[in-house]
Amino acid sequence: MTRQQHPAEVLGRHALSRRGFIRTAAGAGVAMGLASAVSACGGSGGGSGGSVTLQLWDTDTRPERTANLKKLISMFEAKNPGIRINYLGLPTDQYMQKINTAIATRSTPDLLTPKASDLAALVAQNALAPLDERLKKAGLEQHISEQMLKSTRAAAPDGKLYLTPTTSLADVIYYRADWFQEAGLKPPATWADFDAAASRLTDASSGRFGYTLRGGNGFFSQFVQMVYPRAGVSTFFREDGSSTLNDPAVIAACEKYVALFGKQTARSDLTADFKTMVAQFGNGGAAMLSHSIGSYPNHVAALGAEKVGAVAPFPGPDNQVLTGWMTTGFAMFQKSEHQEEAWKFLAYTMEPEGNSFWAQKSGYLPGNKTVAKEKWVTENAAMKAALDAAAKPGVVTLEQPYYLPEFTSITVTDLLPEWQKVLQGSLTPRDFLTAAATALTTAKRKYDKEHG
Repeated sequence: MTRQQHPAEVLGRHALSRRGFIRTAAGAGVAMGLASAVSACGGSGGGSGGSVTLQLWDTDTRPERTANLKKLISMFEAKNPGIRINYLGLPTDQYMQKINTAIATRSTPDLLTPKASDLAALVAQNALAPLDERLKKAGLEQHISEQMLKSTRAAAPDGKLYLTPTTSLADVIYYRADWFQEAGLKPPATWADFDAAASRLTDASSGRFGYTLRGGNGFFSQFVQMVYPRAGVSTFFREDGSSTLNDPAVIAACEKYVALFGKQTARSDLTADFKTMVAQFGNGGAAMLSHSIGSYPNHVAALGAEKVGAVAPFPGPDNQVLTGWMTTGFAMFQKSEHQEEAWKFLAYTMEPEGNSFWAQKSGYLPGNKTVAKEKWVTENAAMKAALDAAAKPGVVTLEQPYYLPEFTSITVTDLLPEWQKVLQGSLTPRDFLTAAATALTTAKRKYDKEHG
């Protein structure tokens, strides 16, 4: 299976502002050729012999994933002979343009695979059907991970469920189990353990470091993963709408994170992205790496399962904060003429058979509680670490505000050059976080004002 994408990577490539979405949908400049293509593909219709044909648009068309989704569809059709699903893969860099055109021309399909970061724009246009009542009526809610339900609802501006909590990412810290054993170290269980191991396992003269830090594209997710849990801060905003990025505990945790650079990490980590970090870890250049559960197959392929350990972010001063929980799933359009049939497919992705197949092929956490007990989950060190941490009493999850139109542009684009200045020592963590907090506070208060 090709490696799965981390939230920041997904957001960095796909997310646009909500205003941009609406302008694209309503603007007079939408190309007629595009509108015609969408009209030809969109909508739902009846098939021969009284069967129903649904249209599913997919926003992530990596070849192996596409093959797996088509297999999931065929499994569903075998169980529901009266329902057919036509698959259409949308271009990665144009999918929102096509979706917005379909909304504007009232030619939406029945089903969609939106990103969590797309929900705010789609909900603002009243494009998606809420799923809360259907989930309860079907008796499915009690069988779905509470954590995933919470994270999915948090991604929508009105707190409703528009995306099936089918699968999810979660952050973990990977470590070289063989290196720890050779050094007589136990698996890290606290931030003090992490600091000690990063120092102990660093031998710069041989190109071996205790940790690999993400200084390049996609840095923000790993920054959050390594800073907020250590600070014990579990929300991005205070009650007054101000950002917690300038919280004293966050600043202190950031200073400790930055102190790793160039000492317990290679200086080349200044521009490290996902591929660079994986290579550093897999080639014997780093003892620890922070990323999502989705990269576990990469590490196992490079090193072997016996050499790869995983732990959830460590507890902070007063609590344990989990990060990176981001749902991936399916949605139904409000204008679908066959909502009952479309719901049957959505339900199938959350029921044991469909959920087990799709989660296993995706490499993500399954939303169904029964599936979460299956052997392929419990034997996956990264998944087990994430699920065990989520089951602990009092654990809290940091929900990233994907509903803010400016969130991605601020955290993925605007902050990257400033972050690299921090690593190089030309900008202090305090000044970096103060400016970042100001930008996010402005975005949050603007959003709150617009939405009452």
